[in-house]
Amino acid sequence: MEADRGRLVVSCDDRPGIVAAVSAFLFERGANIIHSDQHSTARYDGEFFLRVEFELPGLAFQVDDLERGFAPIAHRYGMDWRIVEAARRKRLAIFVSREDHCLLELLWQRRSGDVEADIALVVGNHESLAETVAPWGVPFHHVPVGPDGASKAEAERRQLDMIDGAADVIVLARYMQILSPAFVARWQNRIINIHHSFLPAFAGASPY
Repeated sequence: MEADRGRLVVSCDDRPGIVAAVSAFLFERGANIIHSDQHSTARYDGEFFLRVEFELPGLAFQVDDLERGFAPIAHRYGMDWRIVEAARRKRLAIFVSREDHCLLELLWQRRSGDVEADIALVVGNHESLAETVAPWGVPFHHVPVGPDGASKAEAERRQLDMIDGAADVIVLARYMQILSPAFVARWQNRIINIHHSFLPAFAGASPY
């Protein structure tokens, strides 16, 4: 059942024993691992990322207990981590500029059910896609970014005010602006960039 499905997401310095510790913890709690992805940035001294999807009957009533139980393991390995319920749909904030194809694909995929998330709002640095978004019933917010609009810092402050508490993930759907390091740090590991060609080989002529 979707209500019994959870995800444990971990990042930390790579070292032996991480997968074993996570797997043993879930097994001891009666959970069944149904999917697992892992990646290390380097063979030695890399950063390790792990995403485990599991099923546990009555998960909604056990999340707090799982978090308390996993905390010592997380401390031992210096993990950044979280446990989330799959039944709680992510809320997306989509950032756009002038081109509509990435945005339209996301809207269609959401309607068909292939994107298992809710589109909470669309933020554009141009007004050109406001009419495209309107029939879908999704709020559109125009936040111009210099030279005629607000400064980059002011525009990002307005964007952050809009999305804080309203979205869980930012999707850059061919958003032709470079986010500041401060903005990225505020939403670390919660930003997905859709680029219109393979990088770095096909960046295009002066794409920004």
